[in-house]
Amino acid sequence: MRPQVIEDSFFRLPDDVPFYEGQEDYVRVKGSLVDYHIAASHDLRSGFIECSKYLVANPGASLIPGATDGDGEKRLEIAIRRISGCAGFARKLDLALSCLDTIINPDNEDSCDDVSDELLAKALSCAAFVHIELYEAARHRNEIKLANDHLYAAAMYADASISRGLVSPNALWVTSVLTRSATQYNTDIRNSPRYRVFKYLWRAMDKREEEMAEEDRKRSAKVAKHPNSYKCAAKGCGVEGTSKTALLRCGGKCPAEVKPSYCSKECQKKEWPAHKKLCKPGSTATPGETGSALEVNLNDPTALDGEVSTECGAERIIELPHPGMPGGKLRIVSKHMSPVFLRYLRESMNAV
Repeated sequence: MRPQVIEDSFFRLPDDVPFYEGQEDYVRVKGSLVDYHIAASHDLRSGFIECSKYLVANPGASLIPGATDGDGEKRLEIAIRRISGCAGFARKLDLALSCLDTIINPDNEDSCDDVSDELLAKALSCAAFVHIELYEAARHRNEIKLANDHLYAAAMYADASISRGLVSPNALWVTSVLTRSATQYNTDIRNSPRYRVFKYLWRAMDKREEEMAEEDRKRSAKVAKHPNSYKCAAKGCGVEGTSKTALLRCGGKCPAEVKPSYCSKECQKKEWPAHKKLCKPGSTATPGETGSALEVNLNDPTALDGEVSTECGAERIIELPHPGMPGGKLRIVSKHMSPVFLRYLRESMNAV
């Protein structure tokens, strides 16, 4: 039997951890409602385990009495389960929005009691999440006007959430969707009359882009000092490491200033015919065992067995072009995916 792998997250869960239908989406929504710095520091696999424990301790039926009595926290939890279709609730986005409105709107006839600023900010961000989901669905149906209305609503709720102190990954994703839409239709959406009013949203995007640029500058400075230590030397691989320990450094006698690093033994073998002239002049032997680089059949569902880990390792990076993301690229960082899996993921996404 193949080990259980979370399809959208690419890691295994322990056998004794229950997994619920819709839990991937549940964890995704939960993770989108915290500050993005906190979300970035969380280990996703640990988040799955924590959510599993929470769902076991809080079955759907246990939420109803408190929600009926106006408990906003329980209503937010019900909305999250309505969005994800998880743990006792069918996926109903309209019902999720209705539930969120009782937290957000004090004029709602069934409004919640004593809504804190933190709860309000989360409910607003959650509403933005729902409208982005509805935007994507309408866009795929080519219902352009409806899609634009949902995108506007998502921006409105995200801006309101940020104004109350919560800059969530979801709010930043709204800016990415807006940027992607602007690129697609060649419009200056940020300065359009409809969207320029969302000052908190655009400031958050600017701040995040500045942070990413600073992160890139710091990493570039490290790489500049040791250019061969952070990127796999195999041609066409593209896998990088956030630290030197993420890659395997050649153990031969090649000069230190040109000594290559590799993400895996497979890449080292693949690159050996070119590198051996520098590392071992006159040698015909390959490092380690002989063999060709590992090939992955994208149509074979068993080809990647063993390519995700239950334990955290060194962080590896692979980048993809993405016009909707800051800098025009999507960076995937993982402590669980093997180099083979990262390349597989890139090829799969490029094939879409």
